[in-house]
Parts: sequence; C-alpha cells; structure tokens
Amino acid sequence: MTDTPLGTAPAAVPATVPARAGARREALRRRLGLAAMVACLPYLTLKLLWVLGADVGVVDLHGTGRGTWVAVNLVTFLMDATAALIAYLLTRPGGPRVRTWLLALPMWMASGLLSVIMLAVPLGAAQPLFGGPNPFRDQDGFLEPWVYGVVYGGFIVEGAVLMGAFGLYLHDRHGPLLHAPATAFARRLPAPARTAALAAAGLLAATGAVHLAWACGARFGLTAERLAELDGTARLTQGVQGVLALAAAVGTVVAVRGLTRARVRLPLAAACVGSAAAFGWGGLLGDLGALARNAQHPSSAFMIAVYAAETAAGLLALGAGLTGLPAANRSTVGEASEAGEADEAGGAAGAGAGEGAGRP
Repeated sequence: MTDTPLGTAPAAVPATVPARAGARREALRRRLGLAAMVACLPYLTLKLLWVLGADVGVVDLHGTGRGTWVAVNLVTFLMDATAALIAYLLTRPGGPRVRTWLLALPMWMASGLLSVIMLAVPLGAAQPLFGGPNPFRDQDGFLEPWVYGVVYGGFIVEGAVLMGAFGLYLHDRHGPLLHAPATAFARRLPAPARTAALAAAGLLAATGAVHLAWACGARFGLTAERLAELDGTARLTQGVQGVLALAAAVGTVVAVRGLTRARVRLPLAAACVGSAAAFGWGGLLGDLGALARNAQHPSSAFMIAVYAAETAAGLLALGAGLTGLPAANRSTVGEASEAGEADEAGGAAGAGAGEGAGRP
C-alpha cells in the first residue's frame, strides 16, 4: 500500500487567475477613464467659449457683469478640467503614480457635486410625464434650453464613468480594506477619527431631515424669496440632498460602529458620497448663495445655520477619512501579512510532518 503524506496542502489557485482578473479590471478602468475625459468635453468647450467672450447658448445675462461672468466660468472650467485630469490619470497603465489622497480629495468633491445631478436631473426630466414642468425649458431666458441638456447630460455620464474608474483604482490599491467586514474595520479605526465621523453623522442626519422636510413642503426657516424659488425641480433637488445626507449618516454609523459583518465598502461609499454632497451642495453652494443674496434678499438665520452645519459635517467627514482610513489600511495590510506568514509557516510544518510520516 502506498503511503499518503499527512498535512498535504490544498491545491493553490493558479497565479494566472488573479492576474487575468487584474488585467481585466485595469482595461475596464482605462476605458472608463477615457469615457470620462470625453464626457467632460462639452462642458469644457462651452465654458472656454464663454470665457473667451463668445455668447453661444446665452440668451440674456440679466445684468450680470462681464467680469463676474468670466470669473465664474473660469472657476467652473478649472473645476471640470481637474476632473478631466483625474480621468486621464486613471487611464494610465498600472494606475496613477501619485498618492491616493491626491486623487481622493478632488474625487470626494466631484462625487458630491455630480451625485446630486445624477439623481435629481433624471427625476426632474420625468416630471412632464406626470403633468409637471419641464426643467430644461428655461423660464427666465438666461440660457438656451439645449445648453441644459448638453451640460447635465455630460455631467451624468461623467459622474458615472469617473466614479466607476476611481472605484476600480481603489479596488486594486486598497482591496483588502474595502473587502474587510465592517466589524473588523471598526476595530482598526483610530478613536479620534471615530469621534469625528460620528459627529459628522449626527450633523448629516439633522440637516438631511431638514432638506427632506423642505422637499415635502415644509416652510419653517425659509424666507419668502426662497419659498418662491422652491418649484417642483428645486424640491426634487432638496429631496435628493436629504436622502444622500441620511444615507451618509447611516453608512458612517454602520462602518464606524461595525454594525454588520458585510463588507465595509458599501457603507464607506455612502458616507463618502453623501458627506461630499452635503458639503458641496449645502455647505459650499449654500454659503456662496447666501453671500450672493445677502445684499437684497438675506438668508434666514436658520438657513445659514443649516449651511454651516453641512460645511462642518463635510469637513469632519473629510478629516476622519484622511486620518482614519490610512491607519485602518495599514492595520489591514499588517494583519494580512501576518496571516500570510502564519499560513506559510503552517504549510511548511505540514509538509515536514508529511515527509516524516512518509519515511519507512
């Protein structure tokens, strides 16, 4: 009878299998990055034409000074040019050769600004099907209707493919962290980052509830001028902001408290996109809008408090992410390395035992 060695290790997965999967992900990431670059072109072209003095698609500036018009368009041109640059970097073989946070910071902001458009615009476009107003028909004669379709259509495509490409990049760079269960992630998160994240979750829950209330017709805290601006499309946008803020609050608590053994990537994605949307649409754009309207139509103290809370929530979430995620990632990599060394030691011991058992 032939002796069978004891402790024989199970057959290993061929090295070519993960290599092929990685190659497919890289090819898809590069294609999505290229698509994002193309999606940026209509908006960048319009903005560049407007900066250079052309009035393509413009009906009436309604008293906006030429200097203000050029400055605003130049800033927004540079913002989308940054998104195009990130898309280009994501097309590079092997991924961008830069630190992750240099991409994560502008991507966080872009995901927040684009996610609201990606959700609110299709919902708004469906309003005429149910007897509602057409959001692409300009009511005040500022821009030609086709401009809205071109710009927002480009934003929707840009957001989808850009976030998809960045997600694949993160999978390749930080797969072990994103695939870890939320319970393990919570243990690895430093206490200061956990405290900041929970504070952000509280602010996001409160401001998200306010936006949902405004979307449903509540009038508290709003000035007469702001109430007059809240048509069906504006209420849809308020509702999307509220849903994203509440999703961010829930995702943050689930990830930080480790409330599930499911992978942490979905709660983290909700926390990232929702906090960025609150900071971008509520905090940044809300604060700027309040300043712009302050001379003739000042915002109420309650509105300013909501915008300030969203700004604080975004900054707290961003700080928690920039400090907590690298620490959690280092801990994950260290545990994975120790586990790998233990597996190798166990395999070697098993092989030695098998050889000993096979000797006469």
